[in-house]
Amino acid sequence: EAKIQGIMYPAEAHSLKQNMGTLTQKITKTSVTAHTLSSKVRRLDIAQARLVEAISRVEKIVSLKTTIDKVKAFIEVKKYEEAARLTHGVLHSGETLTNDASTEVLEEQERQLIKLVIKECDRAAVRAAEAAKHRRTRKPAAGGGTARSQLGLSEDGGEGGGGEDTKGDTTSDPANIEDGAITPEFKKVFDLCLVLPLLGKKHEGLERYCFAARTMLVLGSRKLELRTTKDVKYPDRLSEMLDAIAFCIQTHTEPLRERFGPGSELRIIQELIEECDTKIHRLLKSYVDTNKIAKIVKGVQRHRMQMMDAKANDDGSGSNKAGSAYDPKMLDTLLEEMAYICREIQIFDYNIRQLGDRARKELQETKAQQGLLKAMIQHRFKDTLPRTTKVNQLQQELIGYYIVIEEFFMTQDIETAISLDEATEGAPTTSMVDDVFYILKKCCERSFSTCDVNSACAIVNLLNMMLQTYYKEQLEKAVNACWEKSANLSQLLFSTDQKSQSKMEGMIVAALNNFQVSAAHILTLQKHLTAHAVEVFAHQPNAVTMAKQCLDNLAETYEDYMRVVQHNINTFVTNQVEKVNGPEALGSLLDRFGQQRYELKEEEYATREANDSYIPSLLHALNTQYQAVEGRVTEVNLDLILHALASFILKRVEVFVLRKRFTFWGGLQFDKDVRKISAFFNKVCIKPVRDKFSRLMQIASLLQVDRVEEILDYWTSDTQVWRLSPREVKM
Repeated sequence: EAKIQGIMYPAEAHSLKQNMGTLTQKITKTSVTAHTLSSKVRRLDIAQARLVEAISRVEKIVSLKTTIDKVKAFIEVKKYEEAARLTHGVLHSGETLTNDASTEVLEEQERQLIKLVIKECDRAAVRAAEAAKHRRTRKPAAGGGTARSQLGLSEDGGEGGGGEDTKGDTTSDPANIEDGAITPEFKKVFDLCLVLPLLGKKHEGLERYCFAARTMLVLGSRKLELRTTKDVKYPDRLSEMLDAIAFCIQTHTEPLRERFGPGSELRIIQELIEECDTKIHRLLKSYVDTNKIAKIVKGVQRHRMQMMDAKANDDGSGSNKAGSAYDPKMLDTLLEEMAYICREIQIFDYNIRQLGDRARKELQETKAQQGLLKAMIQHRFKDTLPRTTKVNQLQQELIGYYIVIEEFFMTQDIETAISLDEATEGAPTTSMVDDVFYILKKCCERSFSTCDVNSACAIVNLLNMMLQTYYKEQLEKAVNACWEKSANLSQLLFSTDQKSQSKMEGMIVAALNNFQVSAAHILTLQKHLTAHAVEVFAHQPNAVTMAKQCLDNLAETYEDYMRVVQHNINTFVTNQVEKVNGPEALGSLLDRFGQQRYELKEEEYATREANDSYIPSLLHALNTQYQAVEGRVTEVNLDLILHALASFILKRVEVFVLRKRFTFWGGLQFDKDVRKISAFFNKVCIKPVRDKFSRLMQIASLLQVDRVEEILDYWTSDTQVWRLSPREVKM
């Protein structure tokens, strides 16, 4: 007021004060009215909410009473699934009325429904089992149909576990029900089991469903019967059993996942693995006993000991009695069956464990399945598959039998192939090379076909041992026999006299070719088996690594063979040069090189090429020997012979050169002679021989310098790598 009075006249301040008092009274009155109105609105909203809640409760009570009546009616007519859906929609939807008598009535109906469904399900399971037994006794053995692939896609009309009505497809007549199809009796059991998840009994329903599926498979499918007749084909029976189990898993996986949730198929996999462990184990046991495999293995081991004793007391006749123990054809057939059985079991076990692991992962990662997972863990079936089964153990035992028999078969067949070795007209090698490596390849591929890396590695190691010992000894024996029988053998090979070319020529050529071709086959076999291992063990990286480590040893065996080949080639060339006599023989021509004079003047150099016939004679002798060998030895052996021949000639020439005296013109002549010899070998050799002539070419270059100081220029030059030592240069 003091401020207003200070800036306004007294009359104006008094009027303003009155107006402000009037305005304050009006605002206060309006505020009280608004507060009263707001309170009434709040009370009205509360009353409206209570009314809506009351109406909803009334509707729920009415709906609940209607549901109770419907459930009662459905139970009376045994429509359990419809009744279960109604109770599930009310009691398990999260909007259930509490402290209400109607809810208690419905809960009691649900408990009653659970008891009825379980009781009816158990009765239906018993009736279905009895019907399956009766049907199997009347039903003739299935004669046709294609086997479904393991855990693959089903054939048309194969689905029956999805809850669809199949009354139009199957009848009570056994002749109209396909082997392995869902019968009407078991369909009723499955339908009742599928009701239990709606009643909050997921684990109980899953247990009964999977056990019923197992019972239907055992009693309803003739594929799982063990018919031990004399003409039973065990590999075919095994495939039929595994196909039936795989088809059962595939048929029931979809309805299980749909009603019991993702990962629930793990339970049926557990059931059928247990059944597989019973049926397949009995089949394999019968197979081992019927074919007397254990007895064969003991006989093989006993025969092996006898053969070792016989070889220790061998009189040199080389007789082979391995074929008298067991028929190779019988063993071959038996080994094929064993490999097939092991492969089928290995693939089935891998696939079913992959499915089981995937299902277990889904169970563990799905929040809604934690209750089912906990219930499975609390029962005898955990949430995992057994680490090993009786079938796995018997399979490993069968693998052990296979390795022993395969080893005997390989050894016996290789010994037979070597004993029947013969030369074939027009072929570079004898028959045993191709025969032996065919046997080795066949045995190794069969071991890989078992899909067991241990058997594959065992046979590969055996193959490598055979190549390093017995087979190599036979090849060396043939070569050494040739050297012993003819001290002048190479003279026969290169002789121009057709009468002197005897059977020994073919023997030495074939022996050298056998060694070299065998080495090439080893390398080819290693590459083939490595690619085969990568293909077979594509899903097992560790197995691929193990197989490659074993196969890498074949590369060392190849190198060992090639060292022996090179040694024999060198011996062959040495005999040719040193033991063949005659004025035009290579040895004689090389000796004449020591008589060649290189202290030439310019005039002598000009007339040397026209008058001297030494180099043309030497090249003619080399060409004659090349033509004599060409076409008779393999391409690789021919190149090795020429390289060995070049090395031998160069060493002899170098010895003579270091003893001779040269003029400048003599150095030019020597350079020309060396280049002619080099040109011949470059023309006929596959691999370059330039490095072999480098020492002589450098000697020729040094002989053509005018002054000693020029040698330093050559020596310090970076344009070439010197093969000569400083001491040799001074000489």
